[in-house]
Amino acid sequence: MYSVADATSLGSALIAEFDRADARAASGDSLEPADIVVVGAGPTGVEMAGALAETLQNVVPHYYSPEVRDAYTVNLVDLGPTVLGPFTEPLQNYTHDRLEKLGVRLHLKTGVKEVRGDGVTLSDDSQMAAPLVIWAGGLHAHPVIGSARVATGRGGRIDVNDDLTVPDAPGVYALGDAANIPDGAGASLPQLGAVAMQSGAWAAKNIAADLDGKARTPFHYHDRGFMAMIGRMAAVAEVGAGHTQLHGPLAFGAWLAVHDELLPSARPRYDALKHWLRDYLTADRPEFIVGEATRQ
Repeated sequence: MYSVADATSLGSALIAEFDRADARAASGDSLEPADIVVVGAGPTGVEMAGALAETLQNVVPHYYSPEVRDAYTVNLVDLGPTVLGPFTEPLQNYTHDRLEKLGVRLHLKTGVKEVRGDGVTLSDDSQMAAPLVIWAGGLHAHPVIGSARVATGRGGRIDVNDDLTVPDAPGVYALGDAANIPDGAGASLPQLGAVAMQSGAWAAKNIAADLDGKARTPFHYHDRGFMAMIGRMAAVAEVGAGHTQLHGPLAFGAWLAVHDELLPSARPRYDALKHWLRDYLTADRPEFIVGEATRQ
């Protein structure tokens, strides 16, 4: 779940699954309980699990029979002991409680051994039958990196120097999800869009320095904090250099403002705000019932 194509594919699969369940219910067949599994309890997984749970609670009943809503349970699986590992404990606890109130079933300290066509096998060898499994458990570098004939490290990414150059490859830079960028404290920076954008601009400066015969400078990441949406009027955020903690409606508003500002121009910003207002104030989804899966 990391691209527009992923989101479109997931939306179509979700609608198709609900359509099939609704058809069975309409024909008088009883619906067996079914799980939707999200793997990975970082920001992407938490946001996905919360959105799915809210869709089941608030949107599905407006388009499908009540049996469809009652048949599905959202499950969030993670090998770690808590949700949102990089966040502070109070925000982790808030997120944990909020997800459970939404009906999300949490499986922490639990890994995934296998993803099958009909579900997953967990690290304790238990199996979950699931028509939909969504992987949000971390990024692996694109296969082209493995064919570049350079040494790779964690996640199949290139361990770069502090100036973003590739060791033993003069004039080559690696950035974003292709690189493990040192954080200056012995670890690597997280795979975040902000890291990719800032490293891109920094690499450009170093390339310009190369062309001018000047010295490169080590990359310095400006940490503005991080945030995650949980559901309507519920989010968590650590903002600014001091990582000021926010949760609830205030963090929800901050999440909307930051993500709207990241859009490239005024028109998509306006469209996003319009759709967010509709989505979070009503249960109306004009696209929901006319998705590609429904037309097939």
